Amino acid sequence: MLLVNKLHERGYYVILVDYLQNPPAKTAADEHIQASTLDKERVLEIAREKHADLVISTCIDQANSVCCYVAEKLNLPHPYSYETSLYVTNKGLMKERMKKYDVPSSPFILTKSVSGIDWEAVSFPCVVKPVDCNSSKGVHRADSVEEAKPFVEEAIRLSQTDEAIIEDFCPGDEIQVDCVALDSDADVVMTRSKVKMQWGEGAVLNSVGSVVPAQIPEKLNPELKRIAQNIAKGFGLRNTPFFYQAIVTDDKVNVLEFAPRVGGGLSYYMIKNFVGFDAVEAAVNSFLGLPINRNYYLPEKIYRTCLLYAKPCTFDHIEGMEELKANGVIKESFITKAKGDVIDGDMRSSNRVGSCVVEGNDMEELQERVSRFYSHIRVIDIHGNNMAILPC
Repeated sequence: MLLVNKLHERGYYVILVDYLQNPPAKTAADEHIQASTLDKERVLEIAREKHADLVISTCIDQANSVCCYVAEKLNLPHPYSYETSLYVTNKGLMKERMKKYDVPSSPFILTKSVSGIDWEAVSFPCVVKPVDCNSSKGVHRADSVEEAKPFVEEAIRLSQTDEAIIEDFCPGDEIQVDCVALDSDADVVMTRSKVKMQWGEGAVLNSVGSVVPAQIPEKLNPELKRIAQNIAKGFGLRNTPFFYQAIVTDDKVNVLEFAPRVGGGLSYYMIKNFVGFDAVEAAVNSFLGLPINRNYYLPEKIYRTCLLYAKPCTFDHIEGMEELKANGVIKESFITKAKGDVIDGDMRSSNRVGSCVVEGNDMEELQERVSRFYSHIRVIDIHGNNMAILPC
């Protein structure tokens, strides 16, 4: 929706390509064609038929790759080459190039079958992933060979190229570093620490929010910038926003992966409101080859996002958001599910029912407001039950 509006402001007639019959941005677009954004030949066909001047996506790696493919075929503007986009969408290729350009990352192996794995070469615990899926789909930690085997089978099944990656598990604090590649340099725009919490019945969710700025030693800031510069250089990124995710352990930074795009979820809101950087505007400029505005600044307070999940149910509404906002406990709130949506209880981003933003002058004030949020919020199903999953 936001991207469509940005393009309208620049005078574009916007044709939305989406495989859903009624995607959220359909109401904002001038025209909707129901097709997969991951089908590069179909998108190329549509772009030719419609005489497109620009083919753009800003927040999905595989869709960005399709845009680069179509743009190269039609000689349209694009932020980086189609070849680069392939290294970005395939975690195996990505990690091989990161190693070449001195971007610290954990050891890994690639496999297309469980039987082809030399388990003696796998260190436990490990993390199993498809090499080319969106979000956290198919990502699991395994502590033994027996536990890893079904995860590998799942990862191969989910992968578009029938391939899984097995990485050494790296303990520590997870951070995200939002950056911008400039003509001959790279800047760190904002940092955030991922918040991981224990949930009921022993389940652990990857993240229930983020704290800005990242709660790491200041002496690591030069290393964060060095990594950003090496990623930009190694992948040929110029004049484009990107971010990388990493684990900080004993003052060392270990990069998990990176993406030359705008982050999903609350990322746009966070970067825009906490440090003054309009990442979607920057992404559009990147596609068009226009300069990116560098008027971003350090965060003035400590900020925290709180993500809200629910037990399996049919969603009806959330209670408490408006009251908490009116009382100044939360700064902003977002509801991401509609009445009647079915929640299966899996702790992934697509099952998030809502979220909020909390700010404080220090960590003590921030934590007090976060506690008030979770103690007052209720996720109500169609039967009137409170189905909120609250962190312990």
